[in-house]
Amino acid sequence: MINIKEAIEKLPAEDNLTFAWQFALSRRLCQIMEAGNISQPEFAKLVGITEEELDDLIHFCADPPLSLIARIAALSNADLLTWVNTDKANSEQRTASAE
Repeated sequence: MINIKEAIEKLPAEDNLTFAWQFALSRRLCQIMEAGNISQPEFAKLVGITEEELDDLIHFCADPPLSLIARIAALSNADLLTWVNTDKANSEQRTASAE
């Protein structure tokens, strides 16, 4: 039986990177809510999206535009853009070392 990590590694590089970014966004959103002791409905209202849209972001069912990520970062006073560059650099290093 194949595990999730093996399945992800078999994805094309661009899909693998997209999944990594979606996972990082999900993790970061959960960290922000936890640190601020904010519920999902409260956070969705704070950043101006529906609870369903937030749930989609958290469960990798959305491909948010950069404008939404920037709005969430600004309205939640959280750094969401730095991790994108950090994760991209880490992914590129992993890809280069695997070659």
